Amino acid sequence: MTKYHFKEMGLMCLLLFFFFGCQNTERKQSSNFDRELFLDEMPSREPYHGLKWEKVSGAGIEFWAQKNEELQVGISETLPGAFIEKIENGQPVAIGLAIQVFDLKNGEIEDVLEYLKDFEDWDEEELCAFEKIESPRKGVDRYVLRPTGKALQEYEEKAANEPITTTCGSWGMGNSGIRYFEIHQSNPKKALFIEIGQEAPLFDENSIIVR
Repeated sequence: MTKYHFKEMGLMCLLLFFFFGCQNTERKQSSNFDRELFLDEMPSREPYHGLKWEKVSGAGIEFWAQKNEELQVGISETLPGAFIEKIENGQPVAIGLAIQVFDLKNGEIEDVLEYLKDFEDWDEEELCAFEKIESPRKGVDRYVLRPTGKALQEYEEKAANEPITTTCGSWGMGNSGIRYFEIHQSNPKKALFIEIGQEAPLFDENSIIVR
């Protein structure tokens, strides 16, 4: 066998080594990332008295939620998202929005505004904009929707004298209650609207996973 053949075989072995090495590395990184999505084996807080935690999944999201014989958090694939549900005559009845999932056509949080304009409670004259806020979760960007310009001035005047639960339709922050939006690095083409309310919600907002 000539020196040329030895060199050719050596080059082939080297290429194969790098190819399979990269494949293994990619699989390892993907496996590690998948495991990170399932790190929360338990909810981040104790349940309310008389309720227990269960894992809820669907509509591309998964999270811990509390339930008993009268209340639960149910998935809606058509929304898509999740509702707080009351059990009446054995059937779940939606009584409040918990989470809503939005597609981001351009991968930007501002894409959500195009969807919000289609809701009846949205006021085109009330100018609103997203503001990025601190997120306690790694790999999760968090935003709030706030009024701007004249709408902000009117809100501040009212908020000085009375509680205001929502702004920007029912999607923005007021001075009473909490709601915000999130983009997860696990699926940056999706944004979540999360309705917390005035007390800790029935679902664990810090356990939400986006697939």
